[in-house]
Amino acid sequence: MVFRSLFTRDFMQKCEQCGTTGDISLREATIKEQGKKWICQDCWTTLFDKNKMVSGSSCGGACGIGCASCRHG
Repeated sequence: MVFRSLFTRDFMQKCEQCGTTGDISLREATIKEQGKKWICQDCWTTLFDKNKMVSGSSCGGACGIGCASCRHG
């Protein structure tokens, strides 16, 4: 897992599901049978569509207020 400072945008992030790296937006998701992971939007959408996430465990980036779950800000 890649450590990043909350105060800088100079970092590389990695999706824990598909391995995509770069300056991507990650969301925290609790995945059935896998637990919590930081995943990219594409993986979040795919897992949501396949009903693989624990209901109510993350906001999926919809909050728009900068919560810890979706890393908006």
